[in-house]
Amino acid sequence: MDGTLEDLLSFKEFPLMNEASGSGSAQININSPQRSFLSPDEPSSSADQDGSPTGTTTAKPGGSIFSLEYYQQFFNVDTMIVVDRIATSMIPKRAPVNYLKLNIATNPDLYGPIWIVLTLIFTIAISGNMASYLQNTGNHQWRYNFHLVSYSATAIITYALLVPAALWAFLQWSVRGTELNMEEDEEEQVEIEPTTPSLLSLVCVYGYSLAIYIPVSVLWTIQVSLFQWLLVITGAFLSGFALLTILMPAVRKSRYSILIVLAIELAHFALAAGFMLYFFHAPDVETPAEVAPSLHKVTTSVVVNATMHSKSA
Repeated sequence: MDGTLEDLLSFKEFPLMNEASGSGSAQININSPQRSFLSPDEPSSSADQDGSPTGTTTAKPGGSIFSLEYYQQFFNVDTMIVVDRIATSMIPKRAPVNYLKLNIATNPDLYGPIWIVLTLIFTIAISGNMASYLQNTGNHQWRYNFHLVSYSATAIITYALLVPAALWAFLQWSVRGTELNMEEDEEEQVEIEPTTPSLLSLVCVYGYSLAIYIPVSVLWTIQVSLFQWLLVITGAFLSGFALLTILMPAVRKSRYSILIVLAIELAHFALAAGFMLYFFHAPDVETPAEVAPSLHKVTTSVVVNATMHSKSA
């Protein structure tokens, strides 16, 4: 070991190369015993036959559906993306024309929709019980209705899954499968496969469209019927118009685009109206209808008693 260190630290004289040409430059060949540098033209020993290196691993979104790696692709978003998609689902005309194709289709996520659905379920259940408490002020027998959680969960999850699935199936069936390009001299039929949004993209868009009902459900606890209906119209219009703006490039390709537009808006309005009427709207008090039978019974008993007295006399 000492001899090796002395050899490395000692000065050596290197022979001059190319003395015949008159060049006095010395060339030193330094080869490290631990590293070897390969030129770009030489194949790497760590590379496969197809040219892909074996030392580096690339993350693939595929895999078994029973593994966690398969579901990581559905949660590959950050806070800024989620906030931007929530704002786009509430503000009409905020989304560009190709928002569905460039932003949603390239990276559809379930992180935002799942959190929005879960938050909306508990917000509606809690706010619905608050509205029921305000409607029964003074009633000491009032109790919290835990069934509202299951009712709201059934309605919201059904809407968030079945409506996008029905829209996806209808678009697959109704979108024009072929487009004919007729040339002037030659008659050729060129078949162009239309691009329709995937089912995951539609579930993502519909999940974000429910975000507006979280603050609206809190305001529905105000027991003013006109104000509640204004919230229904405002929430359904803003969210429905933003939803339609995002889906319009795909809806235009259908032969029944007008019917699809009407169905999307009616379903969104029906959801908002159903939330308000079932969970928050105060039922009409039917005191006159309840008093009338009692008065009829009292009048009948008085007449019967008077008749019996007259017969006995």
